[in-house]
Amino acid sequence: MTHSITSKYKGIAIFGAPGTGKTTVARLLLSEIPESKYIETSHCVIYPAMAMKDHLPEKKRAFIRMLADQYGARMSFHAARNDAREFSTYLKHAYAPAIIAETLEAIHRNKFSKKFAVIAGTRGYANAVHLKKRGYFVAYLETGGSHATRRVARRDRLSTAAARKERMIEEKIFSTSNVKKIAHISFNTGALPKERIVADIMARTFPRECARCVNSNVNPACHIGKSGLCDICERYARDFAKAPLKKEKRFLESLKGSGRGAYDALVGISGGKDSTAVLYEVKKMGFRPLAFSLDTGYYPRHIFPRARRVAEQLSVPYKKIDARKYMRPSDVESFRKTAALYEEKESDALGEKFRTWYAEDRRHYSIKCVHALPFVRTCQLCRRMIIRAYYGEAIAHGVRLVILGINEWAGLSQNTSSKKFVFSAIRELKPFARKPSVYVVHLPFLLGRTSKDTRAILKKIGWKIPSRESFIESNSNSCLFARAAESKARRMLGFHPDATRLAREVTVGFITKKQAHAALKKTHRFRHSVHTVLRRAGIL
Repeated sequence: MTHSITSKYKGIAIFGAPGTGKTTVARLLLSEIPESKYIETSHCVIYPAMAMKDHLPEKKRAFIRMLADQYGARMSFHAARNDAREFSTYLKHAYAPAIIAETLEAIHRNKFSKKFAVIAGTRGYANAVHLKKRGYFVAYLETGGSHATRRVARRDRLSTAAARKERMIEEKIFSTSNVKKIAHISFNTGALPKERIVADIMARTFPRECARCVNSNVNPACHIGKSGLCDICERYARDFAKAPLKKEKRFLESLKGSGRGAYDALVGISGGKDSTAVLYEVKKMGFRPLAFSLDTGYYPRHIFPRARRVAEQLSVPYKKIDARKYMRPSDVESFRKTAALYEEKESDALGEKFRTWYAEDRRHYSIKCVHALPFVRTCQLCRRMIIRAYYGEAIAHGVRLVILGINEWAGLSQNTSSKKFVFSAIRELKPFARKPSVYVVHLPFLLGRTSKDTRAILKKIGWKIPSRESFIESNSNSCLFARAAESKARRMLGFHPDATRLAREVTVGFITKKQAHAALKKTHRFRHSVHTVLRRAGIL
């Protein structure tokens, strides 16, 4: 990471019961944050105060000043956990409930105010409240009782019974579990990897956007590197080459006339800007296309008559196809679980649940996956049905090509020998060994088109932006499923669910970063829930 990152917080304070991994997370954060300083409560406050317990002042301010002055002095004092705990309780009653937090704040202010503080080892609700009010980000760690007990037993060489008792005493004295109520963020360290926890904390305290696109580290799947670019833009800037696309274009042209009937290509259209321009280009290239729209049951009603008008204007046959026949039982169950997730009441816990499922959903991106799970990003679930529909309809119509107006790559793979990433505009679908391949083509990316090129084509054929729509929109504009989920997903995730798609359009140069931001800021008002939309679509 670079030294230019900034935060609105003074530091991060990590709270949690014994055995929840506070120290481990704190040290991982230190490695991520330039110009940061670790403050361990026992070594900075408890042990120094215990060493001077016979000379402690009566007044709180004098105590804080004395401990702040002592910071950095070499000392070898150490105390047993039980003794340190009892002394912490004594300090709380002798001075103030948040005396530890006040002292840590003074040490930070007086000794290294220009550095970002990472605080661990502090206990108690009052201390958490004070640090939060004073501009520190409070993270709360928890884990299952048995899991934490085993950690404490292993770390302190205690029996399981003794470790369990230790945790019960800590909670009775400090009420640390109450910190979860006021923490900025909380994690179950028994269920999440430490790296994921650190990435989430970093995103909240040091939000960073890619220097090129609209991806940011608020998205748990996005990493901003030393270059200031997200991992996708870094790969694109380093490895993108036109040669593979030229080869793919020659392959595409070789398939003209390859159909076994009246058509040699299916072209997906919605009547929108991208698909309209692509249908025009496909016909100009010499193909004999059939324009089609897939009906999922949750597209706006105006999509189909608009698509038909575009096809008629360009003198291309048109067909509306019901895609729901390609749903599997696992897809239907996934729709049901997705609707149930979106029915849950909003809370910090639900936000973490959304982010967890968002990360998990990426592991089930393949259309071959048969796992039934809730999908935070609706397009990922819809894709399971749509891709199979592309293959099925291409085979049924005797063609090998499905051409789409998608403005970014169709596939991203890594060359095993060079280790470079290859950005492809054509994806091969071959689910059955004894059936032919079908090729899905993202034509704008293949041809290197930009939104200006699309505008020029649309102007030539007289296409105009529909009223109340913008030239660049999120997927919620043309999908009621996405529209019903948009606002809640945005609140729970902390970023727009369609940001990654628009980010890729920026990466390839189809649109500008400014255009993508404008599209992501737009809210599509909608009164129906995800469950209602799917029920009306006949899916639930």
